[in-house]
Amino acid sequence: MRYKYIFWDFNGTIIDDVGNALKCVNDLLIRKKRPLITLNDYYNYVETPIIGFYRHILPPEELDFAEISRDYHRDYARYIDDTRLADGMYELLHSLKEQGVHQYIVTANHNDEVLDLLNKFGIYSCFDKILGADNTLAESKIQRAETLFDSLRIDPNEAIFIGDTLHDLETANALGIDCVLVEYGHQGKKLLQEHNAFTVPDVKELESILYDERYVDFHTHSTCSDGTLTPRELIRYAEKKGLSVIALTDHDSVDGIKEAMDEAEKCNIEFVPGIEFSAADNTETHIIGLFIDPNNEILLNTIQKLKDSRRRRMEDICSKLRKLGFDITHDEALELAGGTFVGRAHIATLMVKKGYCKTIKECFDKYIGLGKPAYSEKNELTATDSVKAIRAAGGLSFLAHLNQTGYDIAELENLLTSLKKVGLNGIEGYYPEYTKDHVAQYRALAEKLSLALSGGSDYHADMKPHIEIGVGTGSLRIPYYIFKNLKNIRERD
Repeated sequence: MRYKYIFWDFNGTIIDDVGNALKCVNDLLIRKKRPLITLNDYYNYVETPIIGFYRHILPPEELDFAEISRDYHRDYARYIDDTRLADGMYELLHSLKEQGVHQYIVTANHNDEVLDLLNKFGIYSCFDKILGADNTLAESKIQRAETLFDSLRIDPNEAIFIGDTLHDLETANALGIDCVLVEYGHQGKKLLQEHNAFTVPDVKELESILYDERYVDFHTHSTCSDGTLTPRELIRYAEKKGLSVIALTDHDSVDGIKEAMDEAEKCNIEFVPGIEFSAADNTETHIIGLFIDPNNEILLNTIQKLKDSRRRRMEDICSKLRKLGFDITHDEALELAGGTFVGRAHIATLMVKKGYCKTIKECFDKYIGLGKPAYSEKNELTATDSVKAIRAAGGLSFLAHLNQTGYDIAELENLLTSLKKVGLNGIEGYYPEYTKDHVAQYRALAEKLSLALSGGSDYHADMKPHIEIGVGTGSLRIPYYIFKNLKNIRERD
């Protein structure tokens, strides 16, 4: 099973108590002679810390939260017999336990109340640890979750958080782990999907996600840019390696899409047509486009503009390398590349072949990477142009490998905010070079800006021999539900 560690929210996730909560809130409003709220109101107002919820329904002079919390829990106890497990939850929890999955509860609810209900429903034994609150204020649970997670010293790729609110997504992002939210909980489907969270309607669908071993890769390259496998070979290799979905995202090119698509139809693999645009603003940025129409006129015009620019840029890099004492020409790189596309990786390969560097990475780090002596600035296409071209072609757009922009979090937030205004759909939340801190920071930023997650290995075959398709440097495994989420977003977009 993919996930060996599951972190559960409690209220609204394991137990289905939204109806009880609404009754408790309306009991309070009756006592205060205030208008009652509907379930839709409840879904729209709920937030963490929960005091924010009451600011929507009570005037400031009545926001004595200690009193509100005491009364709420007294009323909740009156309805406790109406509280029930989510349908199918008992069987799922026990099944996971039998398979050796470690399960934990991280909840803002009071610990004693949680323990009573766990014993009542016969599921206490399913959990390794119950991390409830020591008060009834329903405060943030992120710090407690981080303390527990760090103490367990587990692989984040083997863990998932299951909850029902955006705060649960926020908690999962802080831990740098996957997250699935249920739609029957305390914030409802509409709000969760507005934030591009992945949601399931019921426990049955949740179970199918947890037991789904399929994985995907939305960032690969072929010989139509700077990879070393043909599009047909790439598809066959992806199938051989067990991938269920693959996107071909060649640099500034859609030349390989038809061949890849035709081959995918013969194989047991789903194919997503894509592209990776190389853009320049204040820094080099790469924008991934997925689900694009490769025949779109605006897209093709943009690509042609880039092809002309790329040749001038590659010639400039070679010229700078010669000035540094390296015998490198564009014609040689073009021959090495097979007479079509020349990228920096081809130039780096040529430098390794001639003995100027030991590895391609060394070439980038010392000479042709961003800010290095032979680097040549991109100046033909902005990130905004890239997003617009992808959108015109019916695709979804994502900022790729955020760690390579050279931007700090504040600068990334500004960039993403501006790109979202022109149609950016998300970021690469999965990437081989990301550290644990990168994952937590970037996913938290995505949640803050309501951006979706994509990702991939950035596979180039022999051009990047340390990167394997689907798994990157070994631990990357993007779950199939990310693909399902992107298809849902595309339908709503």
